[in-house]
Amino acid sequence: MIVMIKNGWKLIGAALIAGSLFAGCAEKGLLGMSGDDMIEKIITAESEPASYYAEGVLKMWTDEEITNTMQVKEWVDGRTGQQRIETEDNGNVSYAVHNGSEILIYEKEAKTAFSMDSSSLQQEPNQTQKQMLVDQLERMRDTHNVKMLGQEELQGHEVIHIELTPKDNNSLVMSSQYWVDPKKWMVVKATSTYGDTRSEVLYDLIDYNPKFTDQTFTLDIPADVEVKNMNDVMNTKEVTLEEAEQALGQSFLQYGGKDLELSRIELTSSLGEHSRDEVTLYYVKNNKPEVSMTIFKATDENMDEQLLPEEKKITVREKEGSYMSIIRNLSWSEEDLRYSVMGDSGAWTLEKLQAWAKELKLPDQS
Repeated sequence: MIVMIKNGWKLIGAALIAGSLFAGCAEKGLLGMSGDDMIEKIITAESEPASYYAEGVLKMWTDEEITNTMQVKEWVDGRTGQQRIETEDNGNVSYAVHNGSEILIYEKEAKTAFSMDSSSLQQEPNQTQKQMLVDQLERMRDTHNVKMLGQEELQGHEVIHIELTPKDNNSLVMSSQYWVDPKKWMVVKATSTYGDTRSEVLYDLIDYNPKFTDQTFTLDIPADVEVKNMNDVMNTKEVTLEEAEQALGQSFLQYGGKDLELSRIELTSSLGEHSRDEVTLYYVKNNKPEVSMTIFKATDENMDEQLLPEEKKITVREKEGSYMSIIRNLSWSEEDLRYSVMGDSGAWTLEKLQAWAKELKLPDQS
């Protein structure tokens, strides 16, 4: 069940990311700038959240053979942060709505529906498209070269062509290109290549003055379809430190610094062939999410030594670990446990995460 949910989210998420990643900042004069100068220009620019309705196609290839073709429709209210996306893939229709506080997903043919409290995503409410753009570029600036390739016309829009290529030519890292409307910083086309896989999103209709109704950001789910809470499906619950230690069967590293506060601890029990208990600690500063740490038993069955896209080997706490720049995730194994630390914003660089991890201690060492 969890694998099925993740696969569905992967397809819907790919379309959502492409549509919202580069929208929102009305900023010109970027042609000819270096990647770092462009990022700084966007950071300092004033902007307002953009609203839009868009239609497009998401395609995926493996070894030059097309594997997925998905029709996408999106509604985004920049004022409230509400979103709606409809996808159609080989006759299978899916709906996803974020009404500001809750995410609902409904797969029509499968007759399945799921809900999730959006606060559990650890994102700032009503984050603007410009902020998402800056966040993404900040994540990739250390590992990718950002280059402006020029101005073009695409689908009736004057767009700026942006290319992101890995700085390390010997690593298997994702390369991306974006064709962006500088009036709204809305992506018109995006391509990504990783190894022998490739994806493309192309919008053939974009309306910057959409009309929303009371029904736009709601879902009419049939009465015979049960809406399952995502946390219930994944058996996630809030626990105490003592309960977390009992679930893992041992004590684990914790952060005792005064600058961050432990806001909550969650225990997720997954099912299936690779079932395991995961404990996640969320640390905040002034009630704003800063960093999270997930811990689980480091057994041979649930360990995969193969590096993922954007992941590289590094040293953590004098041990071999890995770092995935695209999501600011630091991982390593220690005393039969696997630790994964994720920074919430671009301020959490690799060096800062390594320094933070170095301060972790077992309870009896505090």
